[in-house]
Amino acid sequence: MPVSDFSGEAPLKRAGLTELLVARILGLVTTGSLKPGDQLPPERKLAETFHVSRPTLREALRALAVLGVVEVRHGGGVFVSRLEASDLLGPLTFFLTLRSTEVDKLYEARRLIEGEIAALAAERGDAAAHDELEALIDRQEEAKADPARYRDVDTAFHKRLGDLAGNEFLARAAQSLNILGQEFRKIASETPNVIATSIADHRAVLAAIRAGNPAEAREAMATHMDHVLQSTKASMGSKP
Repeated sequence: MPVSDFSGEAPLKRAGLTELLVARILGLVTTGSLKPGDQLPPERKLAETFHVSRPTLREALRALAVLGVVEVRHGGGVFVSRLEASDLLGPLTFFLTLRSTEVDKLYEARRLIEGEIAALAAERGDAAAHDELEALIDRQEEAKADPARYRDVDTAFHKRLGDLAGNEFLARAAQSLNILGQEFRKIASETPNVIATSIADHRAVLAAIRAGNPAEAREAMATHMDHVLQSTKASMGSKP
C-alpha cells in the first residue's frame, strides 16, 4: 500500500492508543484499503501518521501479528497476511474449546447463516455447480472411515456452497463459524453413524438446490445444523 494512502488518516486520541490503532489498521484491512501481501509504510511514517509513539505502534503491530493479520519480517518490513480464517480465529478457537457451553450459540448462528447460503445457492446455482457439490458428497462417502479426512471434505462442501451463494460476506462468516465448529467436533468422536447422517443431510440440501427451491434448501440446511449440534453435544457429554 503506498504511503500516500495513509494521508487521510486522523491522529488517534491518547486514551487506549494501542487498541485504537489495532482497530484502525483492522478497518483498513476489512475495507480493502490494505490487501493481502501489501507492505505497510515504514515504522516512522506510520507513527507520524497516527501521531503515536514508536513503542505504541510496535505494541499494536505485535497484537495484529498474534491475530494473524500482519506478518512481521525481520529486516524486511510488515506485510498484511493472507488472512486465512483459520489463522485469524486461532485465539478465539482456543477460547471456545474452554467454553463448551457456547456450542449452542455457535450452531444457532450457523443455522441462520448456512441456511441462507443454501437458499441463495438454490436461486443462483447451475448444473455444473450442482455436479461439483455432488462430487464432494461422493468424496465424503469415500472418507466415511476416516473422520479427519471427512472433515476436510465436509469443509470443502460448505465452502463451495458459500461460493455458489454469491455473497462473500455470508461465505466468509460461514467459513469462520465452520472452523469454530470443527474445534468442538475434534472433542466429539465422529462415529460412522454420525457421518452417514451428515452425508444424508448434504444430499437433502443438494436435492433442494437442484430443484431450485430456496425454502426447502434453507430448511434442509437448518435440519443438518440441528443434527450436527445434537451429535456434537451428545459426544461431548459422554467425555469424562
